[in-house]
Amino acid sequence: MIEAAMFDLDETLIDRRAALMAFLPDQFKRLGDQLKGVTFQNFQDTFFALEKHGFLDKQKLYPRLAAALGLGSDCETLLLSDFQRRYPQFARLSFGALEALIALRRHGLKTAIISNGHTNVQAAKIEITGLRNVVDLVVISEDIGLRKPDPRIFQLAAERLDVVPAHCIFVGDNPEADVGGAVSAGMTGVFYGAGSSWPDALPSPKYRIDTFAEVLPLIETLHGA
Repeated sequence: MIEAAMFDLDETLIDRRAALMAFLPDQFKRLGDQLKGVTFQNFQDTFFALEKHGFLDKQKLYPRLAAALGLGSDCETLLLSDFQRRYPQFARLSFGALEALIALRRHGLKTAIISNGHTNVQAAKIEITGLRNVVDLVVISEDIGLRKPDPRIFQLAAERLDVVPAHCIFVGDNPEADVGGAVSAGMTGVFYGAGSSWPDALPSPKYRIDTFAEVLPLIETLHGA
């Protein structure tokens, strides 16, 4: 019996790439005087090449970005500070995410977000998008000193919701951090494939959804299994 549905944040509940495609031109325009000699296309392409689909911490990304573009340490500090302060305003919900969370709670399931990242940035995105109002729990890696795929972060979330991991599903876009981590914790891991591809080198995921409308039907299927 599934009692709780938990979700990754970036590239799952939030369309991370859409947010960045809106934020990066804005950042480049505002800080252009500090980026002389760098074209926007080079700035954007280098950012995406370095970020590893969001898995690289921005405190590591911006120094590498500055070095790759031949910029100084003052510039990397400015870019990082600007990202932390302004990026959450560009957060975009994935289609159907909010509605799915509301429906899950109406059906009596507990809901949670487990996210790697820095508290100030992740919490701001959760507030701005309205997600905080439709989940019972938010767990952010910086708060607790654990990061996905460490199974302990999933187990801690289950404990805080007063459910056992075996009665939880976790939905996320990252095969290793999200699906693998959840399975290692004893949960049902579900791959969210709307904006991501599953690596050929890994066995195919047991459960996959491509839209949030599929979450409740999947849970109903698991109840009947």
